[in-house]
Amino acid sequence: MKSTKLLLPTGFKTLGWWMLAAGAALFLVYSVVPYGYLPACWNDFRALFGLERLSIQENHFSGFDAESDLVLTLTGLLLVVGGVFVGFSRMRDEDEFIGQMRYESLVVALYVNSGLMVLALVFVWGVDFLKVMMYNVFSTLVVFLLCFYFRLFVAKRRLGHEE
Repeated sequence: MKSTKLLLPTGFKTLGWWMLAAGAALFLVYSVVPYGYLPACWNDFRALFGLERLSIQENHFSGFDAESDLVLTLTGLLLVVGGVFVGFSRMRDEDEFIGQMRYESLVVALYVNSGLMVLALVFVWGVDFLKVMMYNVFSTLVVFLLCFYFRLFVAKRRLGHEE
């Protein structure tokens, strides 16, 4: 199977699930705790790495500082890298059928993401558009994971009923 050369080893899947869980927990904390209540040293990227003296123009729009928000950066990294690890790691019993499901799920995710992008371009403007684009970064990966694992669940269940 030539397509499995591009997949990550099976062990990355477990690490990916842990990263996704940590990213989801950070996202929940970030969503629930109001802006300004987190300690500055935990949330300020420049203060954490001793770069306070850099003069960076502050951009306070829609409730967060886009240039120094460490929690948001770490959350995004954990979600993207964890999602890639989970979605593109070999299955223990990787075969052509699973490869085909992976491919079809990726195509469905790209169609859904493109449809959401068209809707956002038509109906959303201003700062809200930036928020939609921020979520759009993750939507392809999330839809791919949901579609792939749902199809895998249905296929295993169907196989279980045939036996």
